[in-house]
Amino acid sequence: MKNLRKFFIASIILIVIGTIGLIAEGIVLNFTYYPGSIANNPSYLYGPSGMMGMMRGFNFGIQNNPDLTNLSFDEVKSAAQKYLSSADLKNVKIKEIMEFSNNFYIEVVEDDTGFGAIELLLDKTTGNIFPEYGPNMMWNQKYGMHPIFGSNQNSMSIDEEKTVEIANSYLAKISNNEFAGNEAEKFYGYYTIDTVDKNGTTVGMLSVNGFNGQVWYHSWHGTFIEMQEYE
Repeated sequence: MKNLRKFFIASIILIVIGTIGLIAEGIVLNFTYYPGSIANNPSYLYGPSGMMGMMRGFNFGIQNNPDLTNLSFDEVKSAAQKYLSSADLKNVKIKEIMEFSNNFYIEVVEDDTGFGAIELLLDKTTGNIFPEYGPNMMWNQKYGMHPIFGSNQNSMSIDEEKTVEIANSYLAKISNNEFAGNEAEKFYGYYTIDTVDKNGTTVGMLSVNGFNGQVWYHSWHGTFIEMQEYE
């Protein structure tokens, strides 16, 4: 009887541990269907070691600036370039910087292929630069947490046209005044698309998984302010 009770207790413990593991594994995937926020602390998602050594630059950014809400694009770009250098990322360049009320979004692409490499954020409250949460971490098959090596890195089954359709279908369910832009930026394993209002003014952005069509809305940016593109 005692042995049976011990077995029963042990089984319950294993079930609880397994359930916690599944929740931890699926917590990010749950956000692919809803526009809810993710934890504001990126170290919660990335841990101390990070992906491809990029978290070495977590405390690297614009420091000792008393007014982080009024940074220029030149200041942000300079800090981002230093960050990329500190992370030892070569053959990449900054293509676009978007300013939002909460942060600056920095799109980094490969210099030779033109493919999207990584997405960075500069936090306006701390000045820190770090890899963006979400698809950049979970879906990026070359620079993310779960890289895939070889030809399968970018063999996505969903093309750009279908991506825009999926994005619009998703937005129609959550907003009456937000639509997918015409251009989907191709990353390794997913696309990122700016969203616009009825007048074509930028509102925010979302990402679409290039294999299964899951949508991940970037809900952490806040209100769009302006953007700067680079050659």
